[in-house]
Amino acid sequence: MSEHTHETAHVHIDENGHEYTHTHHNHSHTHDPEEIRKIVNALSRAGGHLNSVKKMVENGTDCADVLIQLAAVKGELNSIGKSLLKEHISHCIVEAVAEGDNESVDKMNKAIDLFMK
Repeated sequence: MSEHTHETAHVHIDENGHEYTHTHHNHSHTHDPEEIRKIVNALSRAGGHLNSVKKMVENGTDCADVLIQLAAVKGELNSIGKSLLKEHISHCIVEAVAEGDNESVDKMNKAIDLFMK
């Protein structure tokens, strides 16, 4: 298991221009390296798929075909998010609860709300 300690703040801006700031929790948490590798590989595949969709638009591909491929990319990203969520709950949140780290649980709940919009 890989172990990480986070103490940095990040600002993210969504497609609607809304700004979200979050800080990473301070407790140590572990991830299953094999699961993280699968998630990283899936992100690479989704990135390649999205680049292909971009080329479709640049090449004037029929918009209906582009939308179908965009729906496929969205599906891939939702699946990756689900995998990451399961990994995080199985390891990090279990550890946070055991350590009484309610802040990490609250942050996770907020992240789920944003992801599930």
